Amino acid sequence: MVRDYGRKLYTIMAVSFIITILFSGAAMAQEAAKAGQQKEAQKDEMKGDQKSDQKSEIKGELQIPEERRYVVKEGDTLWDISNNTLKDPFLWPRLWKDNKYIINPDLIYPGNIIMFPGEDKGIPSAPTAEAPKAAAPEQRPGEAPQPVMGEAAAPPPAVEEEVIAEAPAAVEETKERPIAIGGVGVLTDEVLLFSSGLIVPKLENKGVIIGSWDKKVLLGDNDIIYIDKRKNPSIANGDKYTIYKVVRQVKHPATEKKIGYLVKILGVVQITDVKKDVATGTIIRSFDTMEYGDRLMPYKKAAITGESEKGGGNKKLKGYIVDVKDEKIQNAQLDIVYIDRGTKDGVMVGDRFVIVRPGLKTSKYAPGEGLRLPGQIVGELSILSVQEKTATAKILNSVRSVIKGDFVESK
Repeated sequence: MVRDYGRKLYTIMAVSFIITILFSGAAMAQEAAKAGQQKEAQKDEMKGDQKSDQKSEIKGELQIPEERRYVVKEGDTLWDISNNTLKDPFLWPRLWKDNKYIINPDLIYPGNIIMFPGEDKGIPSAPTAEAPKAAAPEQRPGEAPQPVMGEAAAPPPAVEEEVIAEAPAAVEETKERPIAIGGVGVLTDEVLLFSSGLIVPKLENKGVIIGSWDKKVLLGDNDIIYIDKRKNPSIANGDKYTIYKVVRQVKHPATEKKIGYLVKILGVVQITDVKKDVATGTIIRSFDTMEYGDRLMPYKKAAITGESEKGGGNKKLKGYIVDVKDEKIQNAQLDIVYIDRGTKDGVMVGDRFVIVRPGLKTSKYAPGEGLRLPGQIVGELSILSVQEKTATAKILNSVRSVIKGDFVESK
């Protein structure tokens, strides 16, 4: 009997102990869940605060207008971007200079942002605080009203005169301005002239680039360079020189005689310091990248002139296209070519020539029996710069491809 009672008591105590453990475990789980929910809520609040901070920072950032941004695509180069957007491929060094993050101009990647030069537009300016207006003084009965401090007193009534109505001023038309670079438009005659190159009878060596201040290999605008001046002891502070690169030797397509050397104009340097054997200069204009070993020649200011409608003088000139700028097999409108006529023949900047393709010869066994057919005019060109025996020209229009060896005749 006693044993049965003890067993029942033991069983009741064990059951109550288990129930107590279960209830305490459930309470602890609920507390842990509540703590987790509180932590998640705190994290969400912190994220919300960060997002709001980021939004406020973005609102405060300087926003770049879309017309001055370009996202690089697969296959893009600075040359192509400059040609398509600035309408002049020779301005690509300016893009390289204005986008400081580009280390090597040949290495740009899809997704890069290219900023174009130009005036800042759409940037909100800080509001100007207006000075509080002075309160109007109290007016006592019988006194004339007094002017408010800071405002001009009203003038006494003038004698009535006949008023002549003036025509309203014409509203000035606002035209979209091209992107400005250094105070000039995107494409200027001077840029085109210098970047077109020329044929020189002999090479001049007024100095050679041998180094740069910041050890850069590819040089451009505002870079400081060092020049070997041993072959030009007369070099002086303030002098300007044209930096050029030799492209190739030029021979006449008909006679195979040597005419000279085609040189590419890269930029302009101004001398700032002169030592015994080395001069220091700053690149003030660049039309292409410059490197160590590029040479200097005397600087000549570009002769900017409008294109004339007719050639200079009454003399009919005939000549050849002796070379083309980029060794293209086929050339067309706006391409650059070089002819074998110059100042010695009376050629002037702005003169125009027609491009003539010689007529074909008929077969000896055909009805013409070897007769030559008349030549055909395939295009027109305008003279950009003139040397003694050669000239640089731009093709104005063409109905067929223009090639080295084509005839030219003055208009």
